[in-house]
Amino acid sequence: MYIALYDENKTHITNVDNATYDLTTRVYDNDSFTAEGVCDVDINDAKIAVLCDDAGNYEYACFADEIKPEYNKRNVKGLDFKTLWDTEILLDYTPDGSFDGRLSKIFDKVAALVFDRTDAAIRKIPVEVIIPTDNTDTTETYGSYAGTYQIVNAYKFLKCYLKYYEYNISTRYDVAAGKIVFTFVKCNDAVAINLSDFIHELTTTSTATNKAVATVKYNVETPETDADGNIIYTDTQKTDDDGNPVCNDDGSPAYIPKYKPRPPTLATVYYYRDKDNNIVQSDAAGNIAGRLYPVKAKIFESEYLADAQFSAVNELANARYVDNIIIDNNITIDPLDFAAYRLYTKVALYYDGKLYKTLPISEKITTLDRGGKNTKIKLGFKKILLTEIIKG
Repeated sequence: MYIALYDENKTHITNVDNATYDLTTRVYDNDSFTAEGVCDVDINDAKIAVLCDDAGNYEYACFADEIKPEYNKRNVKGLDFKTLWDTEILLDYTPDGSFDGRLSKIFDKVAALVFDRTDAAIRKIPVEVIIPTDNTDTTETYGSYAGTYQIVNAYKFLKCYLKYYEYNISTRYDVAAGKIVFTFVKCNDAVAINLSDFIHELTTTSTATNKAVATVKYNVETPETDADGNIIYTDTQKTDDDGNPVCNDDGSPAYIPKYKPRPPTLATVYYYRDKDNNIVQSDAAGNIAGRLYPVKAKIFESEYLADAQFSAVNELANARYVDNIIIDNNITIDPLDFAAYRLYTKVALYYDGKLYKTLPISEKITTLDRGGKNTKIKLGFKKILLTEIIKG
C-alpha cells in the first residue's frame, strides 16, 4: 500500500510507501483516516491524500490534514472531504416560485449554494456533485419553506433529509480529472445474519424520543379584540421601568391590553417513531401500529411551522436504529466478511430463528498493519460501538 500526495493545484508531490493505516468510513459523521509509511521527502504543501494498493488501484482519498515527519517515517492524518459541506449558507425561498419541495431539488439547492458561489477559492479544487432524481414530496413531512429564508449550516440542514429519506453522501477523488466527487446514495442493499452464529452480548435501550410535536410559536402579548376589531383593555395602568404610571399623548391613562390565551387551534403536527424505526405522521391520538411505550415526547415550536417540523423530524431521525448489540470480534463462530457491503446496508439480525432487529451498517473500520488487513462493521447509530463483525 502507498499514499499518493497532491497539492491544491492537483500536482503530484510524492508517495508515502509501505503504508499502514486505520480508516473508519461513516454514514453521516466525518470519516477518520490515519496512516504511516516511509518517505524521504519533506512535505509541507500536501492537500490531497490518495490511498492505493500496491498495484496502484484507488482505495480511498481525503484531505491531507497533517503530515508529521519522524526521520524517514511520515505520519499522515486525513480530513474527510465531507467537511466542505460544513459551512453556513443563506437558504432563500422568498422569491415567488423559488421553493421546490421535491427531495432532489432540495439537495440541488443546497449543493448550488455551497459550491456555485462567487468566492473563487471554494472551487480551487473542482467539485462534482451527483444527485439522482428523486421526486419525493418533502412538504408532506417537512412542510413548505416558500416565502421564508434562513441562515443554516449546509450539512446540518441536509442531514435531516438524509437521515429521514435514508440517503448518505459518498466521496471519492478523481485523480485523472483532478476533482472531488460527491454522490448522494440511497442504499437498498440487505443481508441477514443469525446471532446464534456469534458469541455476543445482547442488550437494548428504549430511552430515545419516540414522539415529536411541531407547532407554531405563539406571541403571548397578542391583544384581545371585540367584535369590531377594537383592542380590549384591562383596568390596570401601564408603568415605566421606574414604576411610574404611563399616560397617552392626550394625558389619559394608558392601560394594559387584555391578552388572548394561546388558542388550542394553532397549527400542530404530530410524529411518532414505531418499533420498526419508521417515522409516522399522525394526529394527537397517535393510534398507529407499533407505537413505542413508554412515550417519551419532545415539543418544538417556531415562528414558521416548517422550521418546527424540521426540528421534530430531525429529533426522531436521530433516535432511529439505536440499539446495543455487541459481538465479540475474536470469538466468532462463523465470521463474515462485510468489507464488500456498502454503508447503510440493512442487516437483519435473527435470534433463535426470529427476526430481532434490522440495523444499518453505520461504520466500516478498516485496519492494515503488519499482521494483515481487518475489517470491522458497526451497526446502528449509538455513540458507543454497537456491533462489530470481523474477518481478518
